Amino acid sequence: MIFSTSLFLLFFTVVFIIYWFVLGLIKDEDKKLKARIVFLLLASYYFYMSWNPIFILLILFSTVVDYFAGKKIDSSDSQRQKKFFLILSLVTNLGFLAYFKYTNFFLDTINSVSGLVSDTGTNFFLDIVLPVGISFYTFQSMCYTIDIYYGKMKPSKDFFEFALYVTFFPQLVAGPIVRAIDFIPQLKENRVFNKVNFQLATNYFLLGLFKKVVIADNIAPISDALFAAPEQFGTIATWIGVMAYSIQIYCDFSGYSDMAIGVAALLGFKLMENFNMPYGSTSITEFWRKWHISLSSWLRDYLFIPLGGSRVSKKIFYYRNLMLTMLLGGLWHGASWNFVAWGGLHGLALIVHKLYKTKYSDNYTFSKPVKRLYTTFSWLFTMVFVMVTWVFFRAQTFGAAAQVLNNMFTFKGDVNYTIPLGFIILFAITFIGHIFGEKYFYKVEDDQKHIFKNPYFQGALFGVAIFVVLLFGSDDNQAFIYFQF
Repeated sequence: MIFSTSLFLLFFTVVFIIYWFVLGLIKDEDKKLKARIVFLLLASYYFYMSWNPIFILLILFSTVVDYFAGKKIDSSDSQRQKKFFLILSLVTNLGFLAYFKYTNFFLDTINSVSGLVSDTGTNFFLDIVLPVGISFYTFQSMCYTIDIYYGKMKPSKDFFEFALYVTFFPQLVAGPIVRAIDFIPQLKENRVFNKVNFQLATNYFLLGLFKKVVIADNIAPISDALFAAPEQFGTIATWIGVMAYSIQIYCDFSGYSDMAIGVAALLGFKLMENFNMPYGSTSITEFWRKWHISLSSWLRDYLFIPLGGSRVSKKIFYYRNLMLTMLLGGLWHGASWNFVAWGGLHGLALIVHKLYKTKYSDNYTFSKPVKRLYTTFSWLFTMVFVMVTWVFFRAQTFGAAAQVLNNMFTFKGDVNYTIPLGFIILFAITFIGHIFGEKYFYKVEDDQKHIFKNPYFQGALFGVAIFVVLLFGSDDNQAFIYFQF
């Protein structure tokens, strides 16, 4: 069930009416709260089962294990027992993730190595279907038991409450990654309909819908054509295709996150911001503060810091921790060495930027004209690097990635190639959106996400956005890119 389809609109309309108006008739506040939690849990299960019903058993098993592990960690007086139940939770979640997502990756690696040392080699593969969203909900479930183990929170006393945290449908399959310490307290509050911020929710949902169906889905054919047959493209066409993919993945993923935040807000819940104009970044460090924020902060708090973070005896260990975090972050995205290379390149870039900033950037002051020039160059350099690394993220093999990169940096003439008008328009929208979005839209004050303060102008803008979505929106109902992760 995809957010941008009429089927989801029907589903959510039913959920919205029952949640607010039917269950709202219950007089007893405690019973109303319980009924709403159970109803949202059932709705979330139905939402997830619309892809493949059998995988709901996987979520149920993980939920039961982590719920009881959390209680045991909290109640036990023995450090050994606490550690045992934490390991049980981690092994369960990471075990499922490893089997469904990485089994064939490791088998493929074995097949490749055996082919190098033997003429016959091996060809081991298993027919495994990847459960949608498994990378997201396993991370959520794990941080619950980890936070309890380190005394950051108490376990939930209500199984349905915890189960809803794991499976809350707006962000279940593609984030933002939610933490129990932020979300479970919200489940204890009985919401009032007239306190829902409909302007905030509409801002998010319409923006996300526009990004997905108008920009991402319509620019996808340009990038798809390049990566399907890169040898047929010249240098200019290749750069256009890579820029198209850069726009596609941003608008597709941030579009889902925005819609998820909007849907949650319509039910009275607050999810964290997941993107903040990342293509306006002037360094790779800034880029990772603005791109997939929920994952970046998760990797920082649950991987980078436990490894030692920056508080280590030698700088080399700091850089090691940074590189390991980015390599594992790349592998989290997909079971392929291409993703590992993507993460490794970003890890290397972060290390280089830290070194440069320490030795040079922090030691100089520039005049205003020079600073503007420096900032422009920094932005351009960062964006070129990000686009180049997206090639590894999108290409299916190293060979395909090498062909695209060769096209980009070794001039190859284009035969009768005309830059698509659609690309120019969508590129301009994304570029202008980043310039004005930093100033107007991504400004959160008292939970208000403003486009413009004039309500009449904003209403007109909403109307235009809906018209454009209906007129130019793709009819293909394309799944979101991050569903595969």
